[in-house]
Amino acid sequence: MNWLALALMVSLGTPEAVHREALADLNAGRYAEADKLCREALAGFEAVYGTDTLEVALVLKDLAEAYRGEGNLANAEKAAQRSLAIVEKTLGAEDANAALGRDQLGEIYFEAHRYLEADRMLRAALLIAERTLGPEHPHLATILNDLAAVDYAENRYTEAETLYRRALAIRETALGPNHPHVAVIRHNLAELERARGGQPAVLAFNR
Repeated sequence: MNWLALALMVSLGTPEAVHREALADLNAGRYAEADKLCREALAGFEAVYGTDTLEVALVLKDLAEAYRGEGNLANAEKAAQRSLAIVEKTLGAEDANAALGRDQLGEIYFEAHRYLEADRMLRAALLIAERTLGPEHPHLATILNDLAAVDYAENRYTEAETLYRRALAIRETALGPNHPHVAVIRHNLAELERARGGQPAVLAFNR
C-alpha cells in the first residue's frame, strides 16, 4: 500500500465505510451528501486498488445516481460511461453487469430527452439481459419499464403497453402482486391510458 492510500484511509476512513455512508444518503434522497461521499470513496478506492477496478466501477455507478438526483445529468453521464467502460473491460461487454450499466445510461439519456440514444442503449441492455439473466429476472423488468418509457415519449403507445405488461408479469411472478415495484408498473400502465385519452401523464421509475 502506498503512502497516499494510507493517508486517505486515515483521513477519510476506509473507502468501503465511506461508500456505505454514501449509499445510506443516496437511499434517503440526500443527493448532495451522497455526491460528496461517493467522490471521497472513489478517491480512496483508486488510491488503494487502482483506477480501473470493479470497486471503482461500483462507486462510479452510485456517483452517477447522486448526480442524477441533483439534476446534474452531464456529470451523471460521465460517471456512468466510465463505470460501464470498466465493467466491459473487466467482465466483458456481454456480462449481465454491462446490461445494468447500459440501463443506467439509458435512463440518463431519457431524462435528458435524448430518446434515440436512450432507445439504442436500452435495447442493447435488453438483449444482453435476456441472454445472461433469462426472461423472468426482475432486472429485466426494470429495463423493460425504462424502454417502455422511451416508446411512450415517442408516442408509440402500443409498443409501450406491450413492454409494460411484460414487465408487470415478471415482477408479479418474482415479487408478488403487492410489492412496491409492481405498483410502479401498474402506475405506468394507468398513466399510459391517461395519455391515450389526451390527459397529461407522469411515469415512475425504479432506481
